[in-house]
Amino acid sequence: MKSMDSSFESFPSALMPIYRNEQSNQPIQLYQGELEITQQKTVIKGNGSVFFEWLPSPKVKFDFLPYTESPLELELEQANLKLSDSTLTKVSICSEDISEDILSSRFSGIPKKGIILGDGQDLSYVIFHLTNFHPFLGSCISAKSLGVKHIYTGRLQMEAYGWTVTIDSLPNIDDIIKTIKSQRGYAITHVGKLERADKSAFPSDDANKFLEGLSYFLSFSRGFWIAPLLQVGHNIKDEKVWEKWKSYKLSPWRKDIESWFSDDANGENISRAFPGFWHCWNNDTWKEPIRLAIHWYMESNAQAGAIQGSIVLQQAAFELLSWVLLVEDRKIISPGSFNERKVSAAEKLRKLFSEIGIPSKIPENFQELGEFSKEEGLNWEDGPHALTEIRNSIVHAGHPKKRNKISKLPSLGKSQAWKLGLWYLELVLLYLFDYEGDYFSRVTEKEESVPWTKNRLQA
Repeated sequence: MKSMDSSFESFPSALMPIYRNEQSNQPIQLYQGELEITQQKTVIKGNGSVFFEWLPSPKVKFDFLPYTESPLELELEQANLKLSDSTLTKVSICSEDISEDILSSRFSGIPKKGIILGDGQDLSYVIFHLTNFHPFLGSCISAKSLGVKHIYTGRLQMEAYGWTVTIDSLPNIDDIIKTIKSQRGYAITHVGKLERADKSAFPSDDANKFLEGLSYFLSFSRGFWIAPLLQVGHNIKDEKVWEKWKSYKLSPWRKDIESWFSDDANGENISRAFPGFWHCWNNDTWKEPIRLAIHWYMESNAQAGAIQGSIVLQQAAFELLSWVLLVEDRKIISPGSFNERKVSAAEKLRKLFSEIGIPSKIPENFQELGEFSKEEGLNWEDGPHALTEIRNSIVHAGHPKKRNKISKLPSLGKSQAWKLGLWYLELVLLYLFDYEGDYFSRVTEKEESVPWTKNRLQA
């Protein structure tokens, strides 16, 4: 029988964060030491710190106290900041505080495009941090936390186009999430590692391009905005040779946000979806449409502009994706035929869903939506018809009688229409990513196989 120690050591060690916030929303100090600010012909040296601040919105900031004891004047505008071992960074000076006790000025500001340390020409791997990401079931890893040995299922790996990404949950992720749920805001929950599959060196520019795409993919999986932040590049000797401190678009924790991947689901599902996403992201036809569609999906999922505005955003995504798939990519429909006035938006959606294998019928679970259509004499044939009619009533001034009828749709019916649109959009994107695993259905509120896989099995 194996001892606990031998069993512990038989599992790979978990990635550990280089930067951490011990409590949610706690600022992270990135640098403490000498700083130099240059503005026009004025050069001022002093001590200061650079830190990542979470509230009210995530950003990199700096504080600066000049060596001189007399008050100094800097304009609250653009300047250049230099750390002891960095190149000049353009910053905006946001505030100046004058202390009467020591007769000196303290300045604070924000880097315009982040702060980069090192040239990043020959990186072996890059460590990054994720906030508020899903807990998932992955492969077993081991870690020590507060003197306690942990073996837990906290690792997922993704591969695409010669890149390998490893994402590990922190060993105390359950405690972290409990704290975030009570306080909202932000906390580091996972650590990631980016490297070439063949272990060859790569420049930071390549890492930046990859991590931008990864941000969109992981955000789509999470249902709100996350990004690989506080990136630290290492050379083949495991030495830190490059760092990137930058502000990103990040969402605070929201317990009411769902996505196609549910908490504690099999992390392998994320791994399966990634290669297809990456193929689209590197395709000239698909990259921009995918970026826009995920953006609109994220804003709709967060109910930007309330439910009505969110339904409009969904329709923008459907129209773009149906055009690209049916006209540009597969050339099933000519541009002229697609744009004919007699072809309604609902018909275009039906054609898109038919091509993919998504059922168009209003789900039985969304009974309120279907019953409202009958009661008001709207006679919505299916989901595409319902969604486009609701969208049209919001954005078009014509047909006041129909608009007035749809305005009576109860709150539950509006919520069902919003969920139906998100369900459709998640499935369209997963199909484009060649995904054939399980997903969390907003209709049945449980995990099930994607419909095109079920269709093949039933054929």
